[in-house]
Amino acid sequence: MKRAIIILLVAAGIQSAFAQGQDLRKLVVAGLKGPSGIGMVKMFDTVPAVPGAKIVMTAVGSADLVAAKVISGEFDAAILPINVAAKLFTSKIPIRLAAITGNGMVSFLTNDPSIHSLSDLRGREVSVAGQGATPDFVFRAILRKARLDPEKDLKLNYSLPYPEAAMALAAGKIRIAILPEPFATMARTANADIVSPLDIDFLWKSATGQNSYPMTAFVVSSRLASEMPEAVRVLLASYRESIGWVRNNPAAAGVLVERHDLGLKATVASKAIPRSNYVFLTAKEARPAVEALLSTFLAIAPASIGGSLPDGAFYAEF
Repeated sequence: MKRAIIILLVAAGIQSAFAQGQDLRKLVVAGLKGPSGIGMVKMFDTVPAVPGAKIVMTAVGSADLVAAKVISGEFDAAILPINVAAKLFTSKIPIRLAAITGNGMVSFLTNDPSIHSLSDLRGREVSVAGQGATPDFVFRAILRKARLDPEKDLKLNYSLPYPEAAMALAAGKIRIAILPEPFATMARTANADIVSPLDIDFLWKSATGQNSYPMTAFVVSSRLASEMPEAVRVLLASYRESIGWVRNNPAAAGVLVERHDLGLKATVASKAIPRSNYVFLTAKEARPAVEALLSTFLAIAPASIGGSLPDGAFYAEF
C-alpha cells in the first residue's frame, strides 16, 4: 500500500513538472555569426534564465535571414544592423530598439605610404566591402564633408566581400580598403606594412559631431516588450554582462566564439576584440547617435531605412 502511494506521488510529481515545462513560453534570441555576435557569446555559453520562459539561443549567418525571421515572428529578439532595424520599424514591422551593443569599428587601411589625407584619395580606387552597409555610408558621409564626390573624384569598388578584401589588401592586390573588425585585424596580421593614416571615428565626429556611430542593434518584438517586459530586462542584463566579460577576457571569449560556431576562429576573434567597440547603450542613451547615422542613410539612400527616420516609439525603455 505504501509502495503504491509512493509510486502515485512520484508519477504526479513528474506529470506536474511536465505540465509546468509545457507552460514555459519559448523565446528565440538570434545572434549574427561574425563580429556582431561576439559580444553575445557568453549568453550562448550560459543561457539566461527567465521566469516563465525558456530561452533558445541561435546563431544565424546573415542579417537578411535574421530580418526575415523577425518579420515572420520566429525570432523574439535579435541582433540586426541599425539601418535594417530602422527599415523594419518604418515598414510597420512590430519591433523595438532595446539597445546598441556595438559602435563604430571601421578602419581605413592602406599599403600605399603616399596616402596621408582624404585629399590624397582623388583619382584612387577604394575597396569598400558591403555596399549599402554602415561602413559604406559612414565613409560616404566623411567624403561629402571633405567635398569629395565618390561618383566623380574617386572610385568605390564593392566587388570584394570582407574576407577577400582583407586578404587582397594584405597581398598587395588592392591598395586601399574600408574594413570593419575583425577583417581589419586579419589584414594587419597578414601584412605588417598595412597602416591606417586616417581615423574613421575622428573623421565621423568632425562630420557629424557624434563621438561614434552605432553598428549593432539589439531589437525585441513589440509583443515581447509589452507582454514580458521582465524577460526583456533579464536579456538586457545578460547581454550587458556578456559584453563586459568579452572585453575583459578576449582570449577566453575567442575560444567560446569558435566553440559556439559564431563564424570566427578563436585566434581571429581574440585579436579583434581589443580593437572592436563593443558597448552597451540603452535605446534612450543611444538615440542621438542613432539618429545622426540614420540621417546619413536618409540623405544618401532614403529607401535604405524605409524613407524616414523612426519616431520615438522605436526607442524602447525597460
